[in-house]
Amino acid sequence: MDVQEKLSVLADAAKYDASCSSSGSKKTRPGKGLGSTEGGGICHSYTPDGRCISLLKILLTNHCIFDCKYCINRVSSDVKRARFTVDEVVKLTLDFYRRNYIEGLFLSSGIIRDSDYTMEQLIEVARVLRQDHSFRGYIHLKTIPGAADELVQKAGLYADRLSVNIELPTPADLQKLAPEKNRPQLENNMQQIEVKAQEIKEDRKKGLKSVPVYAPVGQSTQMIIGAMPTSDREILLTSTTLYSKFRLRRVYYSAFSPIPHADARLPGKSRR
Repeated sequence: MDVQEKLSVLADAAKYDASCSSSGSKKTRPGKGLGSTEGGGICHSYTPDGRCISLLKILLTNHCIFDCKYCINRVSSDVKRARFTVDEVVKLTLDFYRRNYIEGLFLSSGIIRDSDYTMEQLIEVARVLRQDHSFRGYIHLKTIPGAADELVQKAGLYADRLSVNIELPTPADLQKLAPEKNRPQLENNMQQIEVKAQEIKEDRKKGLKSVPVYAPVGQSTQMIIGAMPTSDREILLTSTTLYSKFRLRRVYYSAFSPIPHADARLPGKSRR
């Protein structure tokens, strides 16, 4: 499969992720180099002041070892699979930027081999862009459920924003539809990002030199709404708790879309 065919598959597979806003960030990486976090023109994300940010929005792969019932890319789903190499994602990002198609990268992935291996691959994409190619544009990385704390924290050294998807509004919902994911573990990942961000902030206050930039646009999350009969009250309570505990910049809500070969517990299945 050539790169263009991979791009077709993996850009389409990424469309279900709603958390793709740059939040109107200014340029956060010092020094000269490629890219910016402002501008217009593949995935259109709108900032609070109305500006349009264009991002290359893709998955590293839609292969996944998990079987989340609401996900088109789950292991039991009969979909066309593809996988980029690290170098392919880097080259696409740089080529698209130089053609003025994009201002940055939004990168997520299915889980291949295990969570740590997949997270390492995402981090390597961002590291190569930042360190080897002096890319100063916007990078949004989705963390991988179950990845080690040190990897989640490391990702923020290269990404402008990190996301830990809470997936569903309540732990009970998650247990029913995505039992391989663990709500306390997801919240622990959020906590690790917040702890590291506060450490960096304190170091700056102390006037320490060579303090690194760390996820300067903060962290966000996404929850799927409508896959389970969760009340609006429960949804809003979850959002309020996440905002207060982890200082999230934004909680995104993604409407559940019926998918082929769906689990019988999901909405729309009985009507097919």
